[in-house]
Amino acid sequence: MKHTLEQEHLDKAMLEQLTLRWEAWEAEATTTAKKIVRARLHLLFLLIRYGGLRLGEVLGLDARTAIDTVTGMVRVPAPGSRDILLPLSCMKHIRRILSLPEAEDSSFLHFDQGFVRKKFYAVAQGLGLSPGMAGPRAIRYARGLELLRLHVPFNVVQAFLGQQKTAQVAEFLQFAGGEAKNIVRSSTAGRLTKEEEKDNSFIGIITDIKTGMRAASIEVTTFSDLVITALCDMREFMDTAPHLNQVVTVAIDPERIVLSTEKETGSLQGPVRATVVSLHEDTVESFLILELPDGTRMNAVQESAPLSRLRLRPGSRIYISFPARGVRIMAD
Repeated sequence: MKHTLEQEHLDKAMLEQLTLRWEAWEAEATTTAKKIVRARLHLLFLLIRYGGLRLGEVLGLDARTAIDTVTGMVRVPAPGSRDILLPLSCMKHIRRILSLPEAEDSSFLHFDQGFVRKKFYAVAQGLGLSPGMAGPRAIRYARGLELLRLHVPFNVVQAFLGQQKTAQVAEFLQFAGGEAKNIVRSSTAGRLTKEEEKDNSFIGIITDIKTGMRAASIEVTTFSDLVITALCDMREFMDTAPHLNQVVTVAIDPERIVLSTEKETGSLQGPVRATVVSLHEDTVESFLILELPDGTRMNAVQESAPLSRLRLRPGSRIYISFPARGVRIMAD
């Protein structure tokens, strides 16, 4: 199997082939000692491939108490404590391996990390997979991408992978050239109404929350690294129950955008540099399409009389500002 230099992660077909290769590799063992070691390593692979566990998490498990062979539930201890339900497709092998007498030993899954990584690379080498594509982290993230493609909500995948910190979420989103970002964007675009698509929608992660007596301030860092803050009343905040590291969609009201030709620091958010792509003026209102440095386009509605003083035309450089009250948040 040949792969291009652009191939940075395991797609569905390669993941299935790698899974079959691990089954064959275990079966190829010729001595009792090798059979036991390969069975242990195969179990490690299955827990990472189907359970999305980190290598360190798997190596620390006591297989006897952590894995319920009847229900397929895996209990992952702190710091990333969570319960993972394994699919039926892998339970046949897991039950078989855990039925070995050696599996009664609490250290059945305990290996040196370096040794495990070498074995992962060696098994995948026969398929022409590079170490970067077949290591434990790459397989774990490939499972996350697999779930996203099955339309599992990002926040559920995030919990499945045990991602509790912003840096962990960001690393997964950047994996394989931002493949997770692309899947989430595509999924969100399919759910937005035509009106929402026009309302300057951005997908991002909640990176800060502040609450006051009357209102809550929610900071969202978008996938294009734009920091946007939304202000909502406490009733709305309690109803939506946002939390840190949650993936949400933020929408900026086109009619609340303020434009200026100078980079001024005022009481509004921004300023964000943009270029005028198109401009339609009537006697009362003007409608603009603006492009941010990363290529993202935004819509703005302005009063024609004040806007005329800026002497804008397609290609003009402009700065965008907006109030936090002009931003609304929609949970994934």
